[in-house]
Amino acid sequence: LNQGKSITYKITEINIDKPSNVYDTSIYFVREIIDIPLIDNQNDSAYRIELYTRISENENWKIHSVWTAKRTELTAEKVEENLRFIKIRFPVKQDYSWNGNLLNELDNKEYRISSINEPYSINEYQFDSCLTVVHDSSESLIHIDLAYEIYAYKYGLIYKEETYINSQEVIFDLPVEQRITTGTIFKQELIEIE
Repeated sequence: LNQGKSITYKITEINIDKPSNVYDTSIYFVREIIDIPLIDNQNDSAYRIELYTRISENENWKIHSVWTAKRTELTAEKVEENLRFIKIRFPVKQDYSWNGNLLNELDNKEYRISSINEPYSINEYQFDSCLTVVHDSSESLIHIDLAYEIYAYKYGLIYKEETYINSQEVIFDLPVEQRITTGTIFKQELIEIE
């Protein structure tokens, strides 16, 4: 959270509804710019984050929304579309878990640290120390629910994935990813830091 810093992501969204013959893929770009410090509605110091979007790298950026983020002694929080999420809980330790939705009206959602201080490479960037926070992780012959975020030390979020797919067919030798009936896949990957 340093004023003036920005990070740009490539977003890939895939929606599948086989019964309706929907196989839709959208690719676009999001830039988050850390704007001015402010006092949030909890009377804490926070930062305004401006989100800009564009469909192609040749287009101009357009303001999409404004979020806020802050770090307290015990949490790293982000307000996205007027919902406050506890993204990370301190102290950071392996298998530490918390309710990421504790500060919003959504159902309880257990977030869990699955790895600490791991190297991670994405596009041309290499990071020595990354933290992975898992939001969902369940799998069977007919579904995959997987959601996680990877944070790099001193940079923040560098990768996010949410995969929710279901199948009405059970074919033991064929992975569920190859027999999807309905599903959504969302990937957010770092492409530029300024």
